[in-house]
Amino acid sequence: MPLIIYSSMHLYNNLGEKSDFYYSNLGLLFYLFTSTFIFLLYKLYVVLDIEDNLNDMMVDLNITLQYIKFAFFFYQWKLIYFNKNEHI
Repeated sequence: MPLIIYSSMHLYNNLGEKSDFYYSNLGLLFYLFTSTFIFLLYKLYVVLDIEDNLNDMMVDLNITLQYIKFAFFFYQWKLIYFNKNEHI
């Protein structure tokens, strides 16, 4: 929870200016919000004792969200790496 709060505050504070880690922060925040929602939904299914056929779908969705988060990280890495080489 503190990571979600810190990431949200950092994203909000850097709305008007250029941030070095904008896409990394956006990817992390996107993954944390959606992953938290998935795990809360799973807990609801467990508490209400609903059929467990959605378990595989939630796991696959979480893995897909991980890949999206890593795509944001790699895009940010690409921006930082190639911008550093242009300044030399």
